[in-house]
Amino acid sequence: MENLEKEIFIVEDSADFRQIVRTIFAQYLPKYHIRSFMGVQELFKYMILQSDENFKGRRPVLIILDLKIPPFGGLEILKMLRQTPSNAVTVWETIPVIMLSSIARQEDINECYKAGAASYFIKPVEVEDLKQMLIKICNYWVDDNKLASVTGSKSLSNSNQ
Repeated sequence: MENLEKEIFIVEDSADFRQIVRTIFAQYLPKYHIRSFMGVQELFKYMILQSDENFKGRRPVLIILDLKIPPFGGLEILKMLRQTPSNAVTVWETIPVIMLSSIARQEDINECYKAGAASYFIKPVEVEDLKQMLIKICNYWVDDNKLASVTGSKSLSNSNQ
């Protein structure tokens, strides 16, 4: 199965964590294309580019979002993503958003799901555990999961892209 056209957004303020994730994808998950963002401004600038119907780049099939990202926090970014209007080719409100956090506060977990998160994961301390977590996330959310279609004839189904 060819996934190079399937883009995964990583939104994380830690340069070290972004570099570790890039290394894991390059070495162990090369069939996926990742685009990393250090914050909300960078993410939303790119989303505006993608809203142009003449945009020729990849469209995201998954967003992995840090819960504790300044200045708003991942929960607020998630809420904004879920309220972003769809366009001719991207239904932002249905793209799976995976929340990552270094802590497992039940209140945070509940709020993330209430705001539209698809999953909530605790950031592993060990690189090997992070690698295994990213493999599981990609296998399920990118390879197996089916996305909502934009229109009746255009489908964002993962198996059809």
